[in-house]
Amino acid sequence: MAVMGMTACVNDLNTEPIDKNSTTAFNQDAVFSKCYATLALTGQKGPDGDCDIDDLDEGTSSFYRMMWELNEFCSDEGWWIWNDVGLADIRVMNWNGDNALVKGLYYRLNIDIKLCNHFLEHASTDELGNIQRAEVRFIRALNYWYMLDMFKVAPLSTKESTELPEFVEREALYTWLVGELNELTEILPEQRLSVYRVDKYAAWLLLARTYLNAEVYTGKAAWAEAENAAKEAQKGNYQLLTEETISKDGVRYSAYQKLFMGDNHNNGAQNEALLLIYQDGVYCQCWGGSRFVINAVRDAGMVPAGSADSWKCFRSSPEMVYMFADPEAADTIKADEYTMPSLLKDDRAILCSQSDSNLTQVWKLSGPMSAEFYDCWSVVKFTGVYSTAAHPAKNVASDANWPDTDIPLLRLAEAYMIEAEALFRQNKTSDALDIINNVIRKRANAAPLTTLDEKTLCDEWSREFYTEGRRRTDLIRFNRFAGPKADANQYTWEGRGGKKTGEPYVSLPEKWNWYPIPNDDKASNANYKKTQGDGY
Repeated sequence: MAVMGMTACVNDLNTEPIDKNSTTAFNQDAVFSKCYATLALTGQKGPDGDCDIDDLDEGTSSFYRMMWELNEFCSDEGWWIWNDVGLADIRVMNWNGDNALVKGLYYRLNIDIKLCNHFLEHASTDELGNIQRAEVRFIRALNYWYMLDMFKVAPLSTKESTELPEFVEREALYTWLVGELNELTEILPEQRLSVYRVDKYAAWLLLARTYLNAEVYTGKAAWAEAENAAKEAQKGNYQLLTEETISKDGVRYSAYQKLFMGDNHNNGAQNEALLLIYQDGVYCQCWGGSRFVINAVRDAGMVPAGSADSWKCFRSSPEMVYMFADPEAADTIKADEYTMPSLLKDDRAILCSQSDSNLTQVWKLSGPMSAEFYDCWSVVKFTGVYSTAAHPAKNVASDANWPDTDIPLLRLAEAYMIEAEALFRQNKTSDALDIINNVIRKRANAAPLTTLDEKTLCDEWSREFYTEGRRRTDLIRFNRFAGPKADANQYTWEGRGGKKTGEPYVSLPEKWNWYPIPNDDKASNANYKKTQGDGY
């Protein structure tokens, strides 16, 4: 771990015993489970106390939270109120190689990759072992996809080794990842062996996502390849959830809402998730999982959400609200998350502009660059409430504070959106509109779009996937983030580059389209070459 510039306490990676008179056996099933658990947990014990990564607040060190923060905090979707270490620079796109959040994600990805390599080095090659090996290769590929997307150069290591890893350019990592995922589509199971494991269609979806962003990574688009992979991802035993639920006391839970509820492992939502990250209020407690996205957006006066805790630290931006609401009328809309979708005529508009029915606290639309939680609407699509229980007093939960809501990291809806965008990029706009209107928007009970351009398509990605940890990636692909192409577009939002609403558009260097390799890793690894580096 010292090779990576940070000490880490990953006990499963110890391949030699400290006491030479003792032996350390490789427990294949335990390490296999740990490879999946890296997506959900931060250590060996529970929410805290026996971490994977030292020198970092364990609560912030989870795979999902690290990835989510670095994709959402710098985007047009919301504003994090708290001033966590390193956070202020992420919000205004002014980070560097010493930023705590950047380092946290980088080391999390590297440690998870090392664990996967450890498993692959020692796992058996019998029938069961080969199935497990294929799944672990997918988890490794997933971590490398985030390395590809978030960092311009990255250490590539596919074997357990004490040697310093070689840094590769983005295009080389892209080429390796495409080859790895194509092979995994052939060797992963046709059907997953449990709801929390992956099959070949998850590989097809991750491959489609990789192709979709090929122009960003390599300078050369791969729209036809993205279209084909997205279609392949749709051929599995998955289906878009379209059935709503009416609770015993008459509360309607839309099909879209059920994707993000406490029983999304068995309410039909599991059939849309190609990769579902396990969460459980008793057996899988983590400060960086669904508790993070549920508690962060709520105050104590809002309707119950399956957790007694409320952090009041993240809210939407006006730009996020205007994806659904008319800017001229938005200030007059006062509703909680159960009435907002019908008011805005889109089931995906799970937003709150009031804290309770008595209007004792009303949100404003004054913009994100402040320390006030109520300066914009709350984004409350994730909840611990069960769709199979009455709302909200009779909510079923296994723990009063820790939600059971699983995280749908890969959804079938993404395959449809990738296919639609790939068609649009190939000048097949009517075909793209057909998918968006008759699949994506129809499920949300939203009116069909009559035209489609880049802005509308980028906005539709946000409407379907807001606060799911992908917005930065989409903004970059649509040339709405940083660099010369973004300057030509001149899309902006309050907080971008530290600017407030009404201030002139600010040009940002292209390097803000990726994050830097941590400075301590550059210093400790002689394979890092400044001439082929990240530009920081």
